[in-house]
Amino acid sequence: MFALIARARKDAKALSYINERNYGGFLRVESLGGGRTKEEVLENLERILEGPYIPVLLLGEKEKDLMEELLPVLRDSGKPFYARVLRTKRVRNMRVDELYSHIEEIKARFRLGIEWKGTYALNPENPFGLEINPDYDVYLALGDGFRKAMISLLDVELGENSLVLRKTMNQEIYFSGPNKVAEISKKLGFPTEVLWKCPCTEDVSLDSLISANREYIEAFASASKAFLRAFEDYDIVVPWSGGKDSTATLILAKEVFDEVTAVYVRMEYEMPGTDEYVEELAKRLGVKLVRVDVPMPIEEYGMPTHRNRWCTRKKVEALYSVVSEFENPVLLVGDRDGESARRRLKPPVVERKTDFGRILEVMPIKFWSGFMVQLFILMRGFNLHPLYYEGFYRLGCTICPSLAEWEVELLKKRGVKALPG
Repeated sequence: MFALIARARKDAKALSYINERNYGGFLRVESLGGGRTKEEVLENLERILEGPYIPVLLLGEKEKDLMEELLPVLRDSGKPFYARVLRTKRVRNMRVDELYSHIEEIKARFRLGIEWKGTYALNPENPFGLEINPDYDVYLALGDGFRKAMISLLDVELGENSLVLRKTMNQEIYFSGPNKVAEISKKLGFPTEVLWKCPCTEDVSLDSLISANREYIEAFASASKAFLRAFEDYDIVVPWSGGKDSTATLILAKEVFDEVTAVYVRMEYEMPGTDEYVEELAKRLGVKLVRVDVPMPIEEYGMPTHRNRWCTRKKVEALYSVVSEFENPVLLVGDRDGESARRRLKPPVVERKTDFGRILEVMPIKFWSGFMVQLFILMRGFNLHPLYYEGFYRLGCTICPSLAEWEVELLKKRGVKALPG
């Protein structure tokens, strides 16, 4: 979670309005107390920096000299941060929607910004020059299986641990080392298309990736865990698919709460390897695992489609039936901004109306990238689901209407026959 920092209380009030309107009040808004010099605001800034949230300093054009004085303090804190001087004299002079757009773009910088220093290092200043868009994501192409699939299916060569910028409409740009090596369209309903490629690969070691990003990701993990502590009085339930996002959420939950229940709603056409992965990791984490098996009678309902996702309805119903058995449940879900605009526009906490009453959904990794999620899991000593090492970006069912042709081909390589169409 982020701490939005302004100089004066009136400026903080403008940020608080956006925080309440767009983020449910779950970001932190701070004021430097109104001082105009470093000496006058330093104590407040140091107090804020001691907290767990990631600092974002926003000042107006009239305050740019103060910004120059405060930047060394932010750098010396050792935390990821971002600072921006806005075009208006003061923060409160900017139109609300324009100020909100700045916040969204800055949030995206934290998960997309990269610096190349012999490996990929997260940096919101983004000296590597990735395109910053609030609806983009970035992840790593990990494993020999991923590289072999790219060669055999697309004739595209990647270096070890390539970086992938995932744009809207499933369009991806691949980097090997500092080199841009390919752009590929995985648009749903269309054949996978290699738009261009370049045979200029370079390996990046996993050890270097973890070392370069450990402090950055630990800072985000600390912020997420501080956010989660607001829910200590609830029964903690994590809907767990075995995918990377719900796995990272489960690990965070286990690091914060003594008792955590993971609910694995096992659909009939589950991805291969998920049962084994979930059972093994649950034992290692020491969480209570509840498995619910859900049949998918396609002979009765037909194949799931985007207009008729009856399978999702059955999955949610099965989840809520388990959750209803708890006295005061809260669901910790792995939704992230980079997955879709719809998820990005949701606040970090949502109250759902269900047949079993109102249930809170909490999103502790909402502001993380796929890159951050992958490395966090690996940093904790766990492997990702095996399919991520073969080329998958997300996991679902083998008859999911959201499977791209690329994923269908990956499943065929595994001999899976229960495919759409």
